[in-house]
Amino acid sequence: RWVHIKDNSDKCVFTRGIDLTHIPVAHGEGRFCCDPETYRVLKENNQIVFTYCDESGQDANSLYPLNPNGAMNDVAAICDMSGRIMGMMPHPERAIYAVSEPEFQLKKELAKRAGKKIPELIETNFMIFKNAVDYVNEQTEAEGSISIPESAESKQPAPETSEVAEAAERVSTKFAVKTKTEAATYADAGVNLELGDDASKILYEAAKRTFENRKGLIGEVIIPLDDFSGLRAVDVSKLPEGSLMCISFDGVGTKVEIAQRMNDHTTIAYDLLAMVCDDAIVRGAEPVLVGTVLDVNSLGKGKGSNIHQVRQLAQGYIAAAREANVAIINGELAELGNISGYGNFNYNWCAGVIWFARRDRLFTGREIQLGDSIVVLEEGGFRSNGISLVRRTFRDHIGEEWHKLSFEGSTLGKHVLTPSRIYSKAMVKIHGGFNSEGLCEIHGIAHITGGGIPGKLSRILRPSGLGAELDNLFEPCKAMQYCQQLGKITDREAYRTWNMGQGMAIITPEPERVIEELERLGIRAKVGGRIILEKKIIIHSKGLSRERLVFDAENFE
Repeated sequence: RWVHIKDNSDKCVFTRGIDLTHIPVAHGEGRFCCDPETYRVLKENNQIVFTYCDESGQDANSLYPLNPNGAMNDVAAICDMSGRIMGMMPHPERAIYAVSEPEFQLKKELAKRAGKKIPELIETNFMIFKNAVDYVNEQTEAEGSISIPESAESKQPAPETSEVAEAAERVSTKFAVKTKTEAATYADAGVNLELGDDASKILYEAAKRTFENRKGLIGEVIIPLDDFSGLRAVDVSKLPEGSLMCISFDGVGTKVEIAQRMNDHTTIAYDLLAMVCDDAIVRGAEPVLVGTVLDVNSLGKGKGSNIHQVRQLAQGYIAAAREANVAIINGELAELGNISGYGNFNYNWCAGVIWFARRDRLFTGREIQLGDSIVVLEEGGFRSNGISLVRRTFRDHIGEEWHKLSFEGSTLGKHVLTPSRIYSKAMVKIHGGFNSEGLCEIHGIAHITGGGIPGKLSRILRPSGLGAELDNLFEPCKAMQYCQQLGKITDREAYRTWNMGQGMAIITPEPERVIEELERLGIRAKVGGRIILEKKIIIHSKGLSRERLVFDAENFE
């Protein structure tokens, strides 16, 4: 069956210059359907490309056979946000030549009797493919990697010849891709070896400046050969009996997209090291050495290189490692090409931390006692958790460029990018870490990341069989409150997703001493609650509803 479809979007590169076309559907191929919210977003973003209609362009209004498959709201094709990917139900590849039309012979005979010829190409369907080729040519010809010849013949209207073979030859010519005659290089594949070496050296020089953080301590870095590809090691031959070593991994997640939006990569290392180093603290360990993996889409070319952004990452490396008191001992940088994000410099950043601990100092959860206080440490941002919810909420309610919105004396993007507070250096000092004398008695530590307070507290409370009540928490940051308000996010969901104002919780019988030491080290803290007998986590919310939230500490959901 052949149907009519009309163009509804100026976003899609495939449909430029097409208003209405006649096209076949086949073999019960299915239909478009989605939930109402998804449809609303597609329509608002101009992503609905073709819809079914009658031959005059009037809406099909879901009537069969105008809408042949019952597609929701007559949708026949949609595209992605870039307009470069289109999915459609009808088959344009089956309708390039007029000979494919069901009434071709009749039209041909009528044209012959009138002394005319009918075009061999169905121009509107052919244009779908021609537009794609033209777009590729426009985007890549300047770089010389692909060139699509545009002869004088290709610029002329399709000739009215009766030979389908001739039309096919013209199509083949239009779509011919010129192969480069010179030898292919790694750079042709998107990898720039020279820029890669430059970027690696920048990161290595930054890492070298972090080695002094461990001088005279466990994990002091030994450098037999001073070269960014050379050996770096630590001497573990004199570790006392009962010493443990382990490695943990984590990453920044989608917060890197916020840095890309703001074109500011100087603080993202704080988020990276907070994720791995503060997780080590939870075990009663001392984070010592960090290795990172930085995957980028491209380091660019010439004046369009992304070396400046790499320098920003390296700058943050140094400051964040000093804050965490760790050494960046090694790393890997790779250009992968297909990494999504915002702007032209997209990346994913992960790290592994090597930590050392004394077996008799590890936290097991059984140290926690009824009546212990819970000291909460203030966090002024989102850290690196729940950012996907933040991005979606702001995009849906503000628009794609939400980060540019003026907010609280700055921009909304700047507030969301607020770097994570790194607590590990202060906590090692208070707890004692690997081999120092502790200042306070600590029974447990929760790093408030994914899962929020109920998720992280329930994990460390489970061995003791106890619960917690938190009735004096810090307020969530302004951007967090705004996101909750815009998205109508419940307090329960907010506390399960975000830190809601506290980046760490310490369980201790000596809350005053802990708070005093933390504030002396520049970290704002207070008693946020206490350990209770009931196997519940009770939170007196500081979110929008200010309600009393109750979670099961034993089987957290």
